[in-house]
Amino acid sequence: MIIKSITLNNIGPYEGKNILDFNTKDNKNTILIGGKNGSGKTTFLNSVRLALYGPLAYGFKTVSKDYIKKVQSLLNSNSLKKQYDDIKDHEEQFSIRIDFSIIQDFTRNNVAIIRSWDVDPFPVKEKVSVIKNGIEVSEVEKDKFFSHLRTSFPPSLLELCFFDGEEISHLTDEDHLSHYLQILSSKIFNLDLFQNLESDLNDYLDQSSKSKEQSKLEEEKNSVEEELKRAIRVLEELKTDEESTINELEYNQVRYKEVKNDFAVHGGLAYEERDKIQNRINDIEGDRKHLNEKIKEFIAMELPFFLAYPKLSELVKQLKEEEDFHVSNVLKEKIQHLPTDELVKNIGLNTNDEQEAALKDSLVKYLVSTEEVDIVHNASKTEAQQVYSLLQNTNLERLQMIIRSIEENQELLNELQELRQKLRDNDDSPEFSEMIESMEVFNHKVSELEINLSTIKEEIHEIQNEIDESNRKYEKIKQQLHNIQKTKSSFEQSQKVIQISKKFQKQQLRNKIKDIEYFSTKMFKDLIRKKEFIKYIKINPEDFTLTILDFNNEEINKDILSAGEKELLALSIIWGTIMSSKKELPLILDTLLGRLDNEHKHSIVTKLLPKFGVQNIVLSTDSEIDQKLYEGIKDTTANEYTLNYDSSLRKTKIEHHFFNLVPRKVNLS
Repeated sequence: MIIKSITLNNIGPYEGKNILDFNTKDNKNTILIGGKNGSGKTTFLNSVRLALYGPLAYGFKTVSKDYIKKVQSLLNSNSLKKQYDDIKDHEEQFSIRIDFSIIQDFTRNNVAIIRSWDVDPFPVKEKVSVIKNGIEVSEVEKDKFFSHLRTSFPPSLLELCFFDGEEISHLTDEDHLSHYLQILSSKIFNLDLFQNLESDLNDYLDQSSKSKEQSKLEEEKNSVEEELKRAIRVLEELKTDEESTINELEYNQVRYKEVKNDFAVHGGLAYEERDKIQNRINDIEGDRKHLNEKIKEFIAMELPFFLAYPKLSELVKQLKEEEDFHVSNVLKEKIQHLPTDELVKNIGLNTNDEQEAALKDSLVKYLVSTEEVDIVHNASKTEAQQVYSLLQNTNLERLQMIIRSIEENQELLNELQELRQKLRDNDDSPEFSEMIESMEVFNHKVSELEINLSTIKEEIHEIQNEIDESNRKYEKIKQQLHNIQKTKSSFEQSQKVIQISKKFQKQQLRNKIKDIEYFSTKMFKDLIRKKEFIKYIKINPEDFTLTILDFNNEEINKDILSAGEKELLALSIIWGTIMSSKKELPLILDTLLGRLDNEHKHSIVTKLLPKFGVQNIVLSTDSEIDQKLYEGIKDTTANEYTLNYDSSLRKTKIEHHFFNLVPRKVNLS
């Protein structure tokens, strides 16, 4: 692609119609555009993107509200403020036109894309025209052209043709340069077409071999696998706990029997009586624990409402009055709107307006409560019903039930005290006390372990059922997936195509990298001031890392390069890649020379730019290119402009010179 011109009509600071001619010649491939910061250089770059790609320039797929907002922000504010009468006679009052040539179907075509925006009536509407070799194409042909443009010169490749000083400085870092070179190679050698093919094939495989059903099954399969793993881990832990508990239970049972036998031998019949007492104590403690919990729950949850019973009754009364008041108001409203004349006629009577009003008043009198009620709570039906239920449950029967529980608890406490006293009286004998204490400890431990073992067995049973069910589900899913896999006829072939594509890209890249190495080495040698410094630049085709070799074939540490030399290296690599591609690319270079010293600047304008591309658009400030550099670049310059922003008029004027610089006259005498 070669840009011939761009026309900005009321775009950004460019008020009115402004034309930049970018036509170049074989020996004059540079367009020089000067401008201070804020003069409109960024608007120019954005206009190129917008003219070519429309919504894609801002990352949108189609014309949308957000895209139109972006366009509105780019329109000239002075023109937008004009009255409708001032602009109605002008066509394409707000527009961008870009003229360029492009190879399509092995033929060079001259193309113009015109994007115009109608601002009245609001909202802004966009119109796009494509003129090919002087003839405006149809809508169908326009779609085909933009499809070809996005394929042969996609927005991502255009972005790679924009260079600024900050970006080049950023590329002096080796990792960034390698990554950039990898992306540039993919785009410029059309390898991204194969990558897109691979992506499409993978999408095809996902869509054809991975139906929604299969995707769902695979998700279920993964979920079941994870659940099985978890359940098996839990089962193993439970079985370990079961084994440990059984061992501990057996030990305590044996010890309990040993102590019990000793006690039976020495204590005789007293043991049986004591065992009954101890069992009764255990039962009483269990019953009291249950009663205490009931009493505590009553005290915490219900007792406050028993204490505040009068207030609770008043609250219920108020809620019911409020409810009656609301119902009365609704009923009164409905009575007022009743068609009483029709109702009376239906029963064969005749009435007048006064009688109908009297009938309504009578209905209101007998059906509606007329007492005024202060609305205090305004509770919902659900909230009111909860309060009603609370009052209903706060009754004497409930209170008596709690009192009986308290009395029962006291009776059990008395019995417990008596039984414990019997045990203490019986256990005062020192020869039995130690055995009795041991039996109690072992008996308590046995009971505790039996409960734990029972719980563990239940958990093992539940987890085993869960595992069995998961296994059945897993096998069913596997069978369903197997049946789907059998229907894939193109799966293997698509994978082969992807593998062949990868191999082709790899081989193609290796061949192209050799050309890049040759051209980059040649240019870097010409640009760098140190002669006989390097022999060759090597590029790894796998990760695009750079190696610089000296004339002894030893690697040069790139850290010894100055910042300027690293920038020259990055530019040489970019130039080598462009040369290897043999593509026509418009290269836009913004403040390229800002960080370089004078010698390196001179090398770039005299050695690199004349060869850099078929078309170089150089954007520069007045401090970047001085008189000497201007004289060095003048011979290869096809056109030069200065963007002058008038802050009082808030508009940019395009002037046909470069900061009023002119070549010095050479004295031949």
